Amino acid sequence: MLNIYTSANCASEKKYIFDQILGRFLGVSFQVHYSEMSGSIKVSMEGRAGELEINDVFFFQFENKVRWLSQESLPLLPLKILERRNIPILYGNDKIDESRESFHIGIDLFGSCFFMLSRYEELVVNEKDTHGRFPARASVAYKGGFLDRPIVDEYIEVLWFYMKKLWPSLERKALKPNYFVSCDVDFIQDRGVRFPGIINRLGGDLIKRKSFKQFLGSLKLFYTVSILKNKTQDPFNTFNFMMDVCESNNLKMAFYFIPRNNKLPIDGDYDIESDEILELMRNIIARGHEVGYHASYYSYSDLEVTRKEVALLRKVFKKAGGNPEDIKGGRQHYLRWETGITEKNWETVGLEYDSTLGFAETVGFRCGTGQEYNFYDSHERKPMKLRIRPLLAMEVSVFNLNYMGLSHEEAFLIIEKTKNTTEKYRHDFSLLWHNSSFNLKKDFELYQKLLFLKGAPNIDAS
Repeated sequence: MLNIYTSANCASEKKYIFDQILGRFLGVSFQVHYSEMSGSIKVSMEGRAGELEINDVFFFQFENKVRWLSQESLPLLPLKILERRNIPILYGNDKIDESRESFHIGIDLFGSCFFMLSRYEELVVNEKDTHGRFPARASVAYKGGFLDRPIVDEYIEVLWFYMKKLWPSLERKALKPNYFVSCDVDFIQDRGVRFPGIINRLGGDLIKRKSFKQFLGSLKLFYTVSILKNKTQDPFNTFNFMMDVCESNNLKMAFYFIPRNNKLPIDGDYDIESDEILELMRNIIARGHEVGYHASYYSYSDLEVTRKEVALLRKVFKKAGGNPEDIKGGRQHYLRWETGITEKNWETVGLEYDSTLGFAETVGFRCGTGQEYNFYDSHERKPMKLRIRPLLAMEVSVFNLNYMGLSHEEAFLIIEKTKNTTEKYRHDFSLLWHNSSFNLKKDFELYQKLLFLKGAPNIDAS
């Protein structure tokens, strides 16, 4: 049993971060003792000699004139670096003092982890992109050059190194990393192989792509899908392929559906109560994959819209033969998320997890980790039941010319690097790939490659 000694300042926040870091991530038992001490957090082990003292900078600043959720409470840039491990320091300093039975760590490990997991900065920094999202460029991770690193996991490893050095008998829990593969179902029909969209497609084949072969292929698709009504050949009808790939790798996939009827064009092209969607859901249920919630574009800040949409999705899911209680989570459309609002909406309507928190414009660790954790309400200053499943990579991020604009080869390297990083720490990896994003043979090949497919079904993607 570990004993934690700290001041009662920011007691709720401290208890939350101890629960996440020590309890959830490391799996060690502990007790918190509040005292008059300030400026540091001391850790000892019951029945063992030695003490670990960790700098308390983030929480301690609120004992003075610094206000909660104020600009002056953010990390100072440029960040200092812990040279011996090449780790950016959000709060604290690079000093590590070691004696025979005690260590003093200058980095504020707990406060820095709280800052990243709670998305504290998103309640302070007002910058938004054209979709009202907190952009990567506004984050400390981007400005500090560590967006591609799971900084929370790195801090935890520093903490564990010195805990284990003091108390060799201490054990951490064995982690079983998960590979979360999900699909946001925005569209189920490719309008480009139907009239009038086929006109633009054919023109693009000849003028933009200068490919008579693609022109003939588009004509063939138009005839097959629109004239012969063979929906299985629709380029967006890739659901069975995606499930085949996952099943070949012993993975379960999650398909997130937009429930809202009478939608604006930005919210997709289907009616959630249609026979076509019911048939698709039945297939997903029969194959043992997950159906989840894809919140409509304007729902992210509206509790009542969220409530109605989840209720409608559960109604349709039940009609398709599923158990409404199995609708446990999902993701916001366009990754629209307002910290301080969206998470409360999700928890209020009874959802258990959210997988929105990644950056649309780049692959990376928005939350400083890929591992699931409980969120924190920094307005009401209390822990939440809602689990965050950080989104680390999305195909739109790597391919879209307004974002990273990478080739398939470059996309594989950066996603694979991110996945390998999570495997290094034995933490979760979350990949989003839309069913409507298989336009080239290379798309099918990359999806399979990222999932380490063996014995893949043959796909004609020409």
